[in-house]
Amino acid sequence: MVQTGLLNALLQGLVTGSVIAIGALGLSLIYSIANIPNIAHGDMITIGAYLALVFNNPGEIPFLPAFGSLSLLVSAVIAIALAAALGAVYELLIFRQFRRTGSDLVTMIIVTLGLSFILQNSVLFLVGSKTIGYKTESVVTTNFDLFATGSGLTVRTTQRQAGELATLGEWGYPWWLVVGVLAVALVAAVAAYRWHRREASFQTVYLISPRVLGVGTFGGLVLALFGLARLASQGTAAPLWATRIGVGTKAIAILAAVVVVVFLLNYVLKQTKLGKAMRATADNMDLAEVRGIDVDRVQLFVWVVAAILAGLAGVMLGWYASSLNPNMGFSLLLPLFAGVILGGIRSPYGAVLGSLAVGVSMEVGVFLLPSSLSVYRTAIAFVILILVLIVKPEGLWGEV
Repeated sequence: MVQTGLLNALLQGLVTGSVIAIGALGLSLIYSIANIPNIAHGDMITIGAYLALVFNNPGEIPFLPAFGSLSLLVSAVIAIALAAALGAVYELLIFRQFRRTGSDLVTMIIVTLGLSFILQNSVLFLVGSKTIGYKTESVVTTNFDLFATGSGLTVRTTQRQAGELATLGEWGYPWWLVVGVLAVALVAAVAAYRWHRREASFQTVYLISPRVLGVGTFGGLVLALFGLARLASQGTAAPLWATRIGVGTKAIAILAAVVVVVFLLNYVLKQTKLGKAMRATADNMDLAEVRGIDVDRVQLFVWVVAAILAGLAGVMLGWYASSLNPNMGFSLLLPLFAGVILGGIRSPYGAVLGSLAVGVSMEVGVFLLPSSLSVYRTAIAFVILILVLIVKPEGLWGEV
């Protein structure tokens, strides 16, 4: 039987990193524009997850009657809207008041710490400490079994149906085709990177960075070409190497969500008037106010966006882990900060890159180390963080 290996750990790391990235984006925005390291952000993720539970599976909450349930998608939309409203409340009733009194950084950190305790204990009081979950349909995982033989690479897809593992299809690629596809994709990616870098040098702001375009071109072409150029099986007997990658609806949805979120946020920051005001405020708040920018409006928008991202991250985390508990967001706080710092603390896009690196290091570290050390998966991410920052103190992306 084919077993999962390093490639599957890499995929799981990307999914884990994507959940972290959605939350880290909000954390990075708040720090960049409001200059607050928001310790309560992890518990805002918890609140988002439980708000969706109220509408998806209310029977799990003691003081609510089991009045029926909505689909997780509809519940998530409502939860994110409510999370946005809470973000506005945080800014208007708490952080704006402290900002107007000229409170220093230490005071603001203590305020966020107090808010964290309030949110966490509110969930404990209202829901209890038991682990509960959303009411959703079971997700079918499709396995991609890869076999490397002397003649080429064979791919076999399987699914578990009625308790049995059924084969859905089998095809292959001779080695000359594998090398050719990778070479074509690499050449196209380098060409796209160089072209966009040359074009971007004439612009002050561009929607997609040359690095993102290059990586996206390579990945997209590899998937497209391998999907179109499927040939007969190259054999599976006595393979030189074999591994299994499990791909489910959850993984695809989470990866797609982080791509959409990053694109939308990138568009808002670089192509809208409010986004330009946000970037100006991040550069110099006092100067932005002198130039006529409504700093209070910008701050309110930032907190609302951060709360939306936290709500989305909470729903994704609860769905992916198939369980909710009052400490779920707080336990994610260290990886969130690690992702933000690793990518560049004032760069939202760096926060995504850093979060993906943290997620991959956590899952790959668990795969490579003995099972008894799996509890140290977060510590593994911090070892990677320290090593990277020694070499590149400004983070992987730097300030953007």
